Amino acid sequence: MFDPDLFISWMAEQGNGSLAALIRDASWASGRERKSATRWLSRIEALGTVTIDWRSGRWNTNPCEVTDLPGGIQTALLAGARPAGPAFYQKRGAVAVPQQPDESGIPLPTVLWLQYTDLSGLHEFAASAGAMVAPCAAESAARSLSALAPGPVTSPPAHDSPADRLDPATGQFRPVGVLSRRPEPGLYRFTQFGQLHRYALLREPARQTAPGRAHTSPALPEQTWHSVDDRRTGIHHVLRPSAFPLRWRADSRAGNAGRSTVGRMTVDRRAPLPRAQERAAVLCSGLASLRTPDSEHYDGVPLSIADRIARTLHRRLETA
Repeated sequence: MFDPDLFISWMAEQGNGSLAALIRDASWASGRERKSATRWLSRIEALGTVTIDWRSGRWNTNPCEVTDLPGGIQTALLAGARPAGPAFYQKRGAVAVPQQPDESGIPLPTVLWLQYTDLSGLHEFAASAGAMVAPCAAESAARSLSALAPGPVTSPPAHDSPADRLDPATGQFRPVGVLSRRPEPGLYRFTQFGQLHRYALLREPARQTAPGRAHTSPALPEQTWHSVDDRRTGIHHVLRPSAFPLRWRADSRAGNAGRSTVGRMTVDRRAPLPRAQERAAVLCSGLASLRTPDSEHYDGVPLSIADRIARTLHRRLETA
């Protein structure tokens, strides 16, 4: 049976490598197809275990560290790639929290929390576990988020190849066939090198008419294509702020602590969080999102971090 914690320890020992080889190894070890292994690795990245460069096809593990969870609850998370199994850390006072299986069918690694009464206990645990003590990783990740902006200007898809355009109303791509001479602005998906999906954003500047000028036969504004990392990022460029809103509900046990109040952040699966925003949400608890057919739920997220995530995506956050 596949042991996700053992696989993470192996990754910590390797440190870095080829993404294609990692997908192959995860597929072999789990007994699942490569597509499922790829989705599982995306979940592992959100947990803060590894950083993956999906474009260059490389990965590297993140250092093992003990970091406070937000909310002032005196509970820390053992984050990053752990070189040892959960039992090693449990003997030193950590609490092991099993996670629900991923929808790919591949188990997720155990979450390890440490409750402490003073900072000396936190540092003693870190020293015995061979880990570093770091400031709240969730807050650091949230602060590092930058507002969503179009990527560099890029060349359009080849005119003799078919492409799909995202329908913002449904969150689904629709085939448009071969691109016309002046395609409709939006997010496009096309195939490169016969198999790789690529995404590009087509933008059209607003028309501007000089004061006193007639509105007769204005020149069409120049369209520009911009590179987009993936669908997760691209979809937020074309959605209205109110479409598929992000929602946050305070935890009934959290009390009233203003913007530090923790709660559950819910995201529509038609517009999932980009990877950087998802990592900030996941690091609030160390738990992978709870997935339902329509939504993803992130627990333990303070209102301040939920609001930061929404603002960087130019999206509306509904609170309750």
